[in-house]
Amino acid sequence: MRLIGLVVFCGASLLTHAELAWSGELVTAEEVLASQTALPMLAVDETPVNPQGPTIAVVDAEALAQPVRNPFSIEIWMQAQRDAELNFASFKAFYGAFKVDITERLLKEASKTVTGLKLSNLHIPSGRHKILLRVSDTKGRTAEKEIAFKVE
Repeated sequence: MRLIGLVVFCGASLLTHAELAWSGELVTAEEVLASQTALPMLAVDETPVNPQGPTIAVVDAEALAQPVRNPFSIEIWMQAQRDAELNFASFKAFYGAFKVDITERLLKEASKTVTGLKLSNLHIPSGRHKILLRVSDTKGRTAEKEIAFKVE
């Protein structure tokens, strides 16, 4: 498998999707390095987060408060407010400081549940990681949740 449409800055070189073969990990070692050495960037887009939008949470978030070891699991709970439904087609996942869109990779590893997503048997390079999750409801209200964790 290969990544499609991905450009990653790694040190002084520019890597394209043709140079980055996907190893089956949710994020690559190159993406980790690029993210950890990056300057802060602006948000991916200007979609405002609405406090009355959906709720996104990590089931058993305390498990991610401690360093995890590969392979590990994450369960994501998402729920719309009573006056709307979740627009699952709007779901996006972005990795690290460069906000690399890992939605397709994440969804390939996920099982959709009644209440969200369950990701099992994840392999991510050692280090500190941040994944930004975004979803909207049928009224166009958007919610975001950042998941930060460390892999040993």
